[in-house]
Amino acid sequence: MTAPAPQVAIPPGLFVITTYGSIRQETAQCLMELRSFNEAQGVKNVKYLMLPGVLIEKARNEAVRVMLKENLGWLMFADGDMTWQSDALIAQLRVAFGEMPFIDVLGALCPLRGELSLPTVDSGTGTWESWHPYSGIVEVMRTGAAFLLCKRHCFERLKDPWFRMRVPARPVDFMAEVDNWSRMKLNGENPFRGLPDQPWEKLEKAAQEDPAAVAENFIPTEVGEDSGFADRARNAGLRIFVNTSVQCGHVDSIVRTMADHKKAMDNLAQQERFACGLLL
Repeated sequence: MTAPAPQVAIPPGLFVITTYGSIRQETAQCLMELRSFNEAQGVKNVKYLMLPGVLIEKARNEAVRVMLKENLGWLMFADGDMTWQSDALIAQLRVAFGEMPFIDVLGALCPLRGELSLPTVDSGTGTWESWHPYSGIVEVMRTGAAFLLCKRHCFERLKDPWFRMRVPARPVDFMAEVDNWSRMKLNGENPFRGLPDQPWEKLEKAAQEDPAAVAENFIPTEVGEDSGFADRARNAGLRIFVNTSVQCGHVDSIVRTMADHKKAMDNLAQQERFACGLLL
């Protein structure tokens, strides 16, 4: 006879849907099913809230302020155009507070809109990567906030506002700024230069060879408020993971035109030719 699984003490928390003012029907259905499931399992110390905001970063920051003011122990973001499993919150809490309590921030496998449906998982490449369900619990450099669990201490360690967009500069400019700042404050020396294995020189060379080093090639693409939060969290020593077993959907809208009709009719005609043994 196996021993019962130990009970995990989970503090009260906030489940918040951020929205421009309305949410998708699919999201509302998931919210009702999630709350019913939670309460059936005895998880009743959760405050459920919808926070509207024209600026998504404002809505996210307001949610953090509510969580801190009401002395709650964690905050789960869910965007108003996402879907999820009814046990998704309990699954995330079980991992973050029970199985892997060293986790500070825990995301789910959330796809972007579009046919490629790339998940918002960046394990260190600097881009969103192809990951498949049930690939484990992956430590990442950044992830999106569409279905994101954050422990209270994350926001206590960082400064308000926690979520804000960031406009990046060229890597070569960043390197020059750090080099200049070091020389200004450390008697004209950059202590990172001349180290064994030359890490500074290697980074500087990579920055100089990056296509963005040519001004005409540089397009200052803004970094979203969720990735901006992840960058600051990692810089503060916090650890971010993605639970690939918790899968979310992203509700997408498509405008159909007569071009779609023509494409469909062309495909039908092509299938008829294939059925007759023709290759074109």
